[in-house]
Amino acid sequence: MRLLTITRALGCLAVCCCAVTLAAEDAKEKSAKPLDPEHAKKYAEGLKLFKEKVRPLLMDRCGTCHGVDVIEGEFDLTDRGSLLKGGATEAAVNLKEPKESYLMKLVTHKEQPYMPYDEERMAQADIDVLQKWIELGAPYDKPLVEEKIAVTPWQEKTISEDADKFWSFQKLKVVNPPRFADDRWANNEIDRFILAKLGEKGISPNTRADKRTLIRRAYYDLVGMPPTPAEVKSFLNDNDPQAYSKLIDKLLAREEFGERWARHWLDVSRFAESHGFEQDYDRPYAYHFRDFVIQAFNQDMPFDQFVRWQLAGDEIAPEDPQALMATGFLGAGVFPTQITANEVERTRYDALDDMAATTGNAMLGLSIGCARCHDHKFDPIPQGDYYRFVSTFTTAVRSNVEVDMTPEKTAELLAAWEKKHTPKELALSKYEKNELQKNFEQWLSSEDLKNQAMLVETDWILFDQLD
Repeated sequence: MRLLTITRALGCLAVCCCAVTLAAEDAKEKSAKPLDPEHAKKYAEGLKLFKEKVRPLLMDRCGTCHGVDVIEGEFDLTDRGSLLKGGATEAAVNLKEPKESYLMKLVTHKEQPYMPYDEERMAQADIDVLQKWIELGAPYDKPLVEEKIAVTPWQEKTISEDADKFWSFQKLKVVNPPRFADDRWANNEIDRFILAKLGEKGISPNTRADKRTLIRRAYYDLVGMPPTPAEVKSFLNDNDPQAYSKLIDKLLAREEFGERWARHWLDVSRFAESHGFEQDYDRPYAYHFRDFVIQAFNQDMPFDQFVRWQLAGDEIAPEDPQALMATGFLGAGVFPTQITANEVERTRYDALDDMAATTGNAMLGLSIGCARCHDHKFDPIPQGDYYRFVSTFTTAVRSNVEVDMTPEKTAELLAAWEKKHTPKELALSKYEKNELQKNFEQWLSSEDLKNQAMLVETDWILFDQLD
């Protein structure tokens, strides 16, 4: 269930920049091609521009997120080697075609995410400086910082071995209940664990509740309603030692048990019968998912099936209407029903993010959503894994579907209807093929049609001409 990616850490490349010699990276870029006779001049001009304008600009508008304090998007621009290496998306600069550099597309807001992120667009003069600097080879006189920041495992895209200890990754194991010399208070193994914890805190257990209290607790807890006076009386008069166990079994078998306990899962899966936002339009078939959860509790459905059907029930059991009902989990989140053409892409992605984040919270014990913008700082989810996970939901489309709850009965009725309908359909087809044209031509030449035509040939009379 873990979402772990082990990748290589970003390297820190030492760069020696000289105004009259070719930098090591340039040697790679040239690939043994003849040296540009203007290279030394351009390099010197680029260094001067870097020291006077580019360094302050990068430190002020870019460095905080890309190498000075943190490294977002795997992109470190504190030295030339890291700049040329680029980040998670693609190379940041294109020295052969500087105007096509990814960095320039972001700062000119031609592509998203616009940079600097969550800040005003750079002044055009600053953009021109960056453009000119890249055209001159993007030289550095020295790194922006004296020492590289301490890169965390999250930024290295490497999950440490300690991540295996994350609580939701632990395997289930058999734990022997504690034993006591005097454990008459405990009715079962669960009680023994409770008694042990009470002992650690120096607390004595309460005295046993009377039967009237027990039945009220059981009813409120399992079905959410109080027992009737008759039910209380029956339980009080039942002297069977297993009376309470029988009461619990009876309550677990009631439909109200599923209705009571389904509410907790419906909260986790953000179920609602309307879309939310300002208009808050109704979802006419949302009740199918609600009913699935109730039925799952009442049928004591295995949890693995419960999870799989909610994520892909229509693929796993396409003929089972209950499996289709379960997929309402994916589309249960809020949705803005009135969106413009410019909002379609953003709205669609927000819906995918909602599906992924809710799946993580509800089923994996992980707060996945934080990795939408950066490597997760606490849960072991690198940003790359987040986007791989989100991509699994791209075929999920929200739609209103009326589910046939009795497919066998529907098939039976359809077969009976087709049995009656087929002879009539064949007769109609035979009539259209053999008789219709002949009868139509005969009607066109009939006296009845001529008489009807004469009746139609009447001058129009306007209402205002009537007396």
